Amino acid sequence: MRSLQNQALLLIDRLRPTEWQRTLVMAAVIGVLASAATIGFREGLFLIERLVFGRSDGLVRIAESLSWPARLAAPAIGGVIAGFLLAWSRRVSGQKPAGDYMEAIVLGDGDLPVRVSLIRALSSAASVASGGAIGREGPMVQLAALCGSLVGRWRRAPVPRRRLFVACAAAAGVATAYNAPIAGALFVAEIVLRSLAIESLGPLLVSAVAANLASSRLVGLEAVYHTSPFVLVPGEATLELALLGVVAGLTAPLYLKLLDVAHALFRRWSAPLPVKLGLGGLIVGAISVVAPQVWGNGYSVIQELIHGQWVWTLVVFVLVFKLLALAATTGSGAVGGIFTPTLLVGACAGSLFWAALQAVQPGTLPASASVAVGMGAFLAASTHAPLTSVLMIFEMTENYGVVVPSMLACVLAYFISRALRERSIYAAAGTLSNAPVLTMARDFLRTDSATVHALGTLESLQSAFLRYRWQHVYVLDEAGRFTGAISLHDLTAQLAAGARLDSPWPASLLRTDFHRVRDTTPAWQVMETFARHAGERLPVLDERDHLLGYITKTDLVLMFRERLSVS
Repeated sequence: MRSLQNQALLLIDRLRPTEWQRTLVMAAVIGVLASAATIGFREGLFLIERLVFGRSDGLVRIAESLSWPARLAAPAIGGVIAGFLLAWSRRVSGQKPAGDYMEAIVLGDGDLPVRVSLIRALSSAASVASGGAIGREGPMVQLAALCGSLVGRWRRAPVPRRRLFVACAAAAGVATAYNAPIAGALFVAEIVLRSLAIESLGPLLVSAVAANLASSRLVGLEAVYHTSPFVLVPGEATLELALLGVVAGLTAPLYLKLLDVAHALFRRWSAPLPVKLGLGGLIVGAISVVAPQVWGNGYSVIQELIHGQWVWTLVVFVLVFKLLALAATTGSGAVGGIFTPTLLVGACAGSLFWAALQAVQPGTLPASASVAVGMGAFLAASTHAPLTSVLMIFEMTENYGVVVPSMLACVLAYFISRALRERSIYAAAGTLSNAPVLTMARDFLRTDSATVHALGTLESLQSAFLRYRWQHVYVLDEAGRFTGAISLHDLTAQLAAGARLDSPWPASLLRTDFHRVRDTTPAWQVMETFARHAGERLPVLDERDHLLGYITKTDLVLMFRERLSVS
């Protein structure tokens, strides 16, 4: 029996999972939960559409099937309902800013309010399902991020780790919404975290892949936008499509300015939220009387543009009215996503570019290639995330032919747009000016420490190592003060030498010089201590040497990575 226990200790010593490995496991769990939340919201929208309109085959088709009075009224009624729900969420939150997942990752402490998030999701559902010109992906990702926040609370993780959990969930949400696991991880890394450090990118990728696997089991997987195979002329087609990057770089700032103006106009109006969102919906309804294509996020329109089914005059007609409808919906304050509508604007730009090129050189370029590259270029110009944009278009179309021309077009679009307008469509996620200052050890504190009492036997010490599976356990005296630590390696050597389990553990095992920090120790000094300490954890003591908990090296690295990424 004793030999088996010794072997177990040796096995623990060699196979003990690191903090990094445990983080990856949690990232996978979060990915599955986030995927389920994302799919659940999407299926809920389909259910609402079937209950209200009797069908759920796409909002544009629903709009085309309605009479003009119903087409006019539906978005307005949905806007009023969404406004009441949004006002309710603000009362619940005490008029504080709503818990946006990007703010929780970058500016906040990784906590998202459950009740407020759910009410805002219902508000978004009312806007989207009634025909609002906005995307459903925003609230889908928000609900996914809520799963990460709840896991962080459950694990009682410190702030940097809670932020990472929310980021993992958001990546999983994007991966599920667009069937794009790589782009989902890079979306959060490039746009939100603004860092490709492996400490954050690794868990993001694991979470996105886990979400993709879960989604494949729940609803199956297929390309978001189906494109027919095509072969581009090497070099020539890439240079032609690069002009789309120039077009996107020049026009994206105007697109973002339009949305800013719409927000400003509605902010100046002191009407209640139900009235504001109702007016936004009424504008969409009025536009849809002549252009039903403005309903929804634009998915079906993009699909038709990819196959070149529209003449250029119809593309211009729909583009102008879609921009007005989108400005009215987002400006009124409706909760929803802007990602897919931005793809639609890029798709229209690509379709118009293709039509112009056909007039000069007929048959030289397939419409699907121009539309796909236009989507990526305009996305890069609007989000200032060229890498994410290239991979997003590739994964959504599952067509490698768009990758090379998209790379050049997206980079050109990014640099031109950034030169004309520094703020992207996700500008709020790019600043830490209002972030809480995390400078002391207590900001990273974990409380589930592995401890033993000074007056104990080798058997109790062995049991502690078997229970906690750490490399060191902390030793406390009768008053709860920290006296040092004992190494698993030293214990196994003692037992191998034939020491009796029922005997008191010898004082020679105690490392009284074990590194420790105070709860008020600045973060930079904690990092210096870790530089001299080979382990993953450091005990945290108060001014009277009582053990408060411990801090991990990974949490500290995550915090410094966040600071450096925005410096």
